[in-house]
Amino acid sequence: MPKVAIVKRELSKTVATVAKVLVILLGLLIAIALTSIITGASMELAGITLLQGFLNLNVFVYISTLLPIAVGLSIAFSASAWNLGAEGQLVIGAVGATFIALYTPFGRQEVVAPLMALLFASFLGALWALPAALLKMARGINEALTTLLMNFIAYHMTNYLVKGPWRGRAVYGYPTTDMIPVQARIPTVPGYSFSWYVVVICVVIALLMQLFLYRTKVGIALRALGSSPRFVELAGISSKRLFLIAFLLSGALAGFAGGVKVLVYHGKLVEGPIVGSGYGFTAIMLSWLGGLNPLLLIPASYYTAALYILSFGLQIGSAAVGDALANAIVGSLLAFILLADFLTKYRLVIRWS
Repeated sequence: MPKVAIVKRELSKTVATVAKVLVILLGLLIAIALTSIITGASMELAGITLLQGFLNLNVFVYISTLLPIAVGLSIAFSASAWNLGAEGQLVIGAVGATFIALYTPFGRQEVVAPLMALLFASFLGALWALPAALLKMARGINEALTTLLMNFIAYHMTNYLVKGPWRGRAVYGYPTTDMIPVQARIPTVPGYSFSWYVVVICVVIALLMQLFLYRTKVGIALRALGSSPRFVELAGISSKRLFLIAFLLSGALAGFAGGVKVLVYHGKLVEGPIVGSGYGFTAIMLSWLGGLNPLLLIPASYYTAALYILSFGLQIGSAAVGDALANAIVGSLLAFILLADFLTKYRLVIRWS
């Protein structure tokens, strides 16, 4: 009877990096081939659509949301804190930013308004992650299940607000709030729905979190918590405190991304599923694509954002296909890359007994 074991590969960093680059390039070729086969378009047209995705400045719309969430999740996952609730934390962050912009005196103060809105969005994101962390620490309740269920609570709370007490007076019955004041908006690039200010902040966050994880005592202990919690305890560091820090940071960064969506992209609060748009779940895959390394998440988020543009181009371009089919192509490509990343780190050993 065969026995299957997973054995870690002993590859040098150079070989592993080259292998990943080759896999990514192969993945792009597969995306072009799949697009050509399914749509009947020429390989040239499919290749041009993909190239346009990488050159399109709209990639920064997605990077502004995906990168901070993925960085936060990489911190949580490094500490074996399985936060699957980034989607809900993002949505609650959007609610917090809207509250500051529309219902507080800060909302009409330039510079102060967006800063306060982003800070409050981050605070609410962390607060939304807190119950799952406390339940895990106090009662051992699985945090993955708790955070996943809280996504739906966040959706329905937001839907209640935009359909009830926060519904705008000039929205013609649509379930949204009024537009937030201009003073609270973050200036965007003319003709696009992203802000260079936010892009720079997101990159700085990734760099700071890289330094935090690899150059500070707490960060190193967080990474050690994921592989050897007993070692952390023996070193005199509270594993529960580290777990809480990881959870709060991941929630805060997801909330920050929600604030960005309101202050930069939507300009108002809309229904929960529209705010979330699956970004929280995509960021989970992105965090693993970047190897839970905040620095590597910068190019990984660019790559993932380009695939979003590819999906959009497939839906409305000359190689038009359905939304589900376009996302299936993009999702399959990301799954292929994650599988290849696994195979560069591990190998399957089959023994017959």
